[in-house]
Amino acid sequence: MRARSPVIVFLVASPFELLDLTGPAAVFAYPMVEGKPYYSFRILSTTSGDTVRSMGGLSIVETCKFSEYAGPIDTLIVVGGIGSVEDQPPELLQWLRKRSSRIRRVASVCTGAFILAASGLLDDKRVATHWRYCDLLATRFQHLKIERDPIFIRDGKFYTTAGVSAGIDLALALVEEDLGHSTAATLARELVLFLRRPGTQAQYSELLSQQEQIGDERMRDLPSWARSNLARKLDVSTLANVAAMSPRTFARHFYSQFGATPARWVQSLRVEAARQHLETVDLPLKRIARLTGFRDEQALRRAFIQELSVTPKQYRERFGVQLAETA
Repeated sequence: MRARSPVIVFLVASPFELLDLTGPAAVFAYPMVEGKPYYSFRILSTTSGDTVRSMGGLSIVETCKFSEYAGPIDTLIVVGGIGSVEDQPPELLQWLRKRSSRIRRVASVCTGAFILAASGLLDDKRVATHWRYCDLLATRFQHLKIERDPIFIRDGKFYTTAGVSAGIDLALALVEEDLGHSTAATLARELVLFLRRPGTQAQYSELLSQQEQIGDERMRDLPSWARSNLARKLDVSTLANVAAMSPRTFARHFYSQFGATPARWVQSLRVEAARQHLETVDLPLKRIARLTGFRDEQALRRAFIQELSVTPKQYRERFGVQLAETA
């Protein structure tokens, strides 16, 4: 006889981000065991009533207030949105502290981390949230170890994620924990998703974020130019010439604009470009290394480990297409 389905409970503070709830729920709805859904669901509201309201105006009914639910919880997922950033009632925070000891996994999506942090459950733990809210989270809760880049982080039984679609990555990772890599890979194909991105992957494009923040007009076009010329030798002299600056002046101003040395900055752009190749094409690693300006495959591998803490092969297995040959 099959054991009882693990219960996934979503805790929602209205107004919530719709995809923070529906994205992970869609992932958990697919796995089947013995012809029946493996997971079951409940939606709990932080307030009274049987409806929760999304930021876009859509509502979900058949919910209940957290304090009225006495059933089992295998995995609790706190959903993000504007409502989760607001102050929460003390009885909710007390309920979280009390129930968490009997819950196998406790997670948040996006700004849902604010609710878990307010309860004290994330004290002294590594935490992720949407990059736009990292500073606010750090200001409010000074006992957290906030990491700004990862898509999701696991610290013990607590999981926190970056914004919106990162909840889908987390859900795939939890399915993989429960039912294995093969099931997660099949599910990703069924949903037309990339198999789980490693949690260390950056939340957003380094290139785009830099273009938004560069104050020196002479360097503003440098990211786009460098990205289009990665196969070239990109030393200080070359970059300074593009910026119409002397090498000495360029080197002096570069760090203040980009927060890195020119060599490390170029490496990060090359790794980002290599990631995109690994995600979308089935080229051999040797070819990808050459296209993105690395000396050889070993240089590509060293840069990946330094930037992302995974090898190119591991990245491709988790997030991209796979070669028939061993890469």
